[in-house]
Order: sequence, then C-alpha cells, then structure tokens
Amino acid sequence: MIKGFRHILFPEVCISCRELLDTEENFICTACFAEFNPFPGSGAGGEALKRLVREHFSEDQVPSDAWCLYPYRNSGQLHDALLALKYGGIFPIGALFGRKLGELIASGGQHAPFDGIVPVPLHPLKCIERTYNQAAKIAKGISGVLRVPVLDKLLVREHYTDSQTGLTSSARRKNVHDAFRPGRLKCPNRLLLVDDVVTTGSTLIAAARVLRESGASSVAFATVALTEKE
Repeated sequence: MIKGFRHILFPEVCISCRELLDTEENFICTACFAEFNPFPGSGAGGEALKRLVREHFSEDQVPSDAWCLYPYRNSGQLHDALLALKYGGIFPIGALFGRKLGELIASGGQHAPFDGIVPVPLHPLKCIERTYNQAAKIAKGISGVLRVPVLDKLLVREHYTDSQTGLTSSARRKNVHDAFRPGRLKCPNRLLLVDDVVTTGSTLIAAARVLRESGASSVAFATVALTEKE
C-alpha cells in the first residue's frame, strides 16, 4: 500500500525503456526483462561461458560449473541497464540480476552447492570512485536465493588495472595478471565467483587461480552477461 502511494506521488520509470513502471516493478519493467533475450534453457548460458573460456585458455581452466543469463552486445536495452548498474549509481539493479542468477542456479536442483559466493573485487580506489562494487550487489542477490554467504574478504584486488573495454584477448590477460591476492580469511572448499559481464574470461580466470591457490577445491563461475562476437 505504501509503495503504491509513493509510486503515484513520485512516478518511476524503467531505466531501459523509460516507460512508467507498474507498482510491483523495480527499476526495470517486465517487458524489458523479456527483451533482454536470455539464453534458452537453464544450461545454455553456462555452456556458452565454458566455451568462451575454452577458446581463450587451456582446458584445465574451464570451470566445472558455470551460469550466465544473457548474451550481450554493446548496444540495446540490456547494455543500458548494465551501464546504469556499473556507472550510473543504480546499484539495486545488481540485486535484481543476482536474484535471477540465483533462480537459474536453483532451477538445476542445486540450492546450496557452495560454501561461499565471491564477487570479483574492485581496487579500493575504483570502489571509492563508484561508491560500490557492482559484482558484490549481484552476489548479494544470488545469496538471497541460495542462502549462501557472500565472502567479499576472500579476494583482494591489489593493482589498479585499466578498463578491459576495447582490449584484445592477450591485453586483457596481461592487464589482470597478478591483479589479485588472497584476503585474510580462510578459503572454503566450494566457491561461486561472480562478475557482471564476461568478454574473454581473463578476470574470472585470474581471480579463480588465486582462490584455488588459497585452498578452494572448486570455483564455479556466474555472470549476468556474456559478450557475443560481432
């Protein structure tokens, strides 16, 4: 009831299409979520993510489990939504995407296959610039569905790296080489590593390597979107 009155007094619009939201919608309307064109079937996005890693890295770097919601292009409504999350300060979108990722994982019958969820960390200076880590917001949404804790102190981004946007595969790999180090907490066995958009998998691979060296027996990947080849 209160939300309904607030919506009448202060109309809210979808960040993608700019249309007025219904009272039960938050930030992104139902129509735009449908327009994001998710991967067909519960496992298609994960298989696409594994193939991407396989293309750019050796077979032993491919995660045993992976999940991804959407194919991604550098234009369109999904692009606008992810920009709003990453750079526009609309961080609640992260929880929306995270809940959808959590539901995707749970749809396979794996309600708690992890001991912890690890968001890919930002460097502290970059986190100050943005005021939050978008991957952590996504991880929190996943946690709410799977009831698995977010462990954002397991991994530290030690070097302030340039944006990966526009870099070649080899440049991306070099950009994040040794970018991460272990945090002070003991590393659990089974972890889910979370990021927003994956293009070559370089960041996830670099982060997963540190987690495995710290004691994790398995590191699965989850990401909102996977960049399609143009």
